[in-house]
Amino acid sequence: MKICAIILSAGNSTRYISVKQKVFHELSGKKLIDFNVDLLNKHKDISASYIVTNKGLINEFLHLGYNNLSIQNPINGTGGAIKQFISNNKPNANYYLICLGDTPIFNKKILDNFIKKSTNQKIDINVLGQNLSNPTGYGRLIIEGKILKSIIEEKNCSLDQKNISLVNTGIFMLSKKAILLSNNIKKDRQKKEYLLTDLIKIGLEKDLKVSYSINSYEKIMGVNTLEEMQILQDQSQSIIKKSLMSKGVQFESPLTTFISHDAHIDRDVKIESNVVIRSNVIIKSGSTIKSFSYLEDCKVGKDCNIGPFARIRPGSSIEDNVKIGNFVEIKKSNLKKGVKVNHLSYIGDSSVGLNTNIGAGTITCNYDGKKKNKCIIGNNCFIGSNTSIVAPITIANKAYVGAGSVITKNIPSNTLAIARVKQKHLKL
Repeated sequence: MKICAIILSAGNSTRYISVKQKVFHELSGKKLIDFNVDLLNKHKDISASYIVTNKGLINEFLHLGYNNLSIQNPINGTGGAIKQFISNNKPNANYYLICLGDTPIFNKKILDNFIKKSTNQKIDINVLGQNLSNPTGYGRLIIEGKILKSIIEEKNCSLDQKNISLVNTGIFMLSKKAILLSNNIKKDRQKKEYLLTDLIKIGLEKDLKVSYSINSYEKIMGVNTLEEMQILQDQSQSIIKKSLMSKGVQFESPLTTFISHDAHIDRDVKIESNVVIRSNVIIKSGSTIKSFSYLEDCKVGKDCNIGPFARIRPGSSIEDNVKIGNFVEIKKSNLKKGVKVNHLSYIGDSSVGLNTNIGAGTITCNYDGKKKNKCIIGNNCFIGSNTSIVAPITIANKAYVGAGSVITKNIPSNTLAIARVKQKHLKL
């Protein structure tokens, strides 16, 4: 059984007010189009998947690494997209799954059930519908005696039809026989486009098996405006947090936090209010992320305390039992077990050894104007408050640095270093 997936993404997004194409905007740290691309690429029954786009976006898609592309030119509707696709790609699959680039599917079970019903029951045209309490803006599925008769756009619905709650998600499963019938779709007089939904009536006239499925999982929603994107963002965030809570992650205020789709957070992690966790973050069990902290592309070990008002930047690795306090920034650094950086400090391009204490106001001066330099601080060191450590530099194990020092030379182990201007008293 060969299934080919087609993602329609050739529209010009005229209602989406942005210089960037809407399918490249992110939901929970993931491009809108990638929700369906990734889901389809991982599906065991789908042998190939294509993105249908317009010629103006082809270079951007290629630049971002999307290779299986089909060009729609002219842009003449969903039915026109399928007409052109089969004209340019000889149909050799048993079934064709039609999805939309701006309508992400969040739950794999939705796709699994839809494909399974279509193939097991040998349905030629299967439409995925869903019931909405407010169906405004969606095409309605017209059902007569459990048979799908047509899909009518809202503006063409009668008053009674507008009360129908079963709407079209835009997701279709077509047999090879059915997709070839797309050539029979006539141009809609009002929209001047070929509409894929017209394939329902054509299929019935040709005695094909036409049916519909109802999505009973997370609601599927398309995006036409920035406001709709925000609604989808809220839905995505809710799904992520519910999943994490089911695995033992504790949120103080879920509505005020942002969690990326790819965050890996263990059980018994506590996340306080107003926390932002961006892409590629790992947090191990027992750690607490306090309010107004920002983490991105980093790893936090077990039983750590981060924040409040802490920023962990990309490339940082925080090992177990580390304490990072308020107004501390860590960038591309490794902090070993038991390190304390309690307040008002910047640690960049550095390695900090076991149980070392970094005093308030300490900064690593890692940039010399041309390149970033490495600072190595050993185990069991004590760095006094308001210290500037000028990299490249090595501070060996058990070294002490006096408060207010500017350190420019390597410090041997078991040594106290003080680098201050001598205090003078002058009479007024």
